[in-house]
Amino acid sequence: MKNFNENDIRIAAYYNWLNSGCQNGNDLQNWSLALQQLSSNASAKKTVSKILTAKKTSKTTTSKKKSK
Repeated sequence: MKNFNENDIRIAAYYNWLNSGCQNGNDLQNWSLALQQLSSNASAKKTVSKILTAKKTSKTTTSKKKSK
């Protein structure tokens, strides 16, 4: 899991607060949700990167087979 700095979390929590209608008293919920979102976003990026790398490798292998 990537370590996010406090400012990254603060910004995400702020947008969660805005999206919830600027309701006060949900600071911990907004902060926790921000951590979850950032973590899942990082995991999703890692997964997409693996998929793209696999596709590039597959295309290269396929191209080599066709040229033989």
